[in-house]
Amino acid sequence: MNNQILISAVALAITAVSGSALADHGNYRGDRNHARGNRDTDYARVVQVEPVLERVRYTVPVEQCWTEDRVRPDRRPANAGAAIFGGAVGAILGNAIGHGDGRRAATLGGAVVGAAIGNELGKSDGRGDYREPRLEQVQHCRTRQEERFDERVAGYRVTYEYNGRRQVTQLPYDPGRYLRVAVDVHPLG
Repeated sequence: MNNQILISAVALAITAVSGSALADHGNYRGDRNHARGNRDTDYARVVQVEPVLERVRYTVPVEQCWTEDRVRPDRRPANAGAAIFGGAVGAILGNAIGHGDGRRAATLGGAVVGAAIGNELGKSDGRGDYREPRLEQVQHCRTRQEERFDERVAGYRVTYEYNGRRQVTQLPYDPGRYLRVAVDVHPLG
């Protein structure tokens, strides 16, 4: 009879422990996930990932430059040495030509005319003719705003399979081969 009591006690203990273990296993997940609304997570296999593109508009500064031809007048300074030499030669000639009281006026007139001739000859290139105005190129630039368009990835359209069902979602990143999904556990009833 002691053996029967011992066997009954052991059987009772095993039943109690088994029931307790089953109850703890069932409640362990529920307690752990209770704060998350009875949700658990699992991984679904990703079947396809497609980037979702969006068109973006932006402006950039663009510099435009062009070259114009401009006539630059010859602005050589007067050759003071040539004007002085011409004035001296003119004064000598005027003095030699003039007589009496007119000699002074002829000397002064010769000096003025000689200085003017000497100045003009000082501007020439030695052949007696004047230089032509020079042609120069002037570069102008301006900056304007140019509108451009580009495409960028706004997210990813992800097709995944979980428990034999295909689902589609959009994510801001490419999840790779597997996607972590939330599994909602609730009693059927």
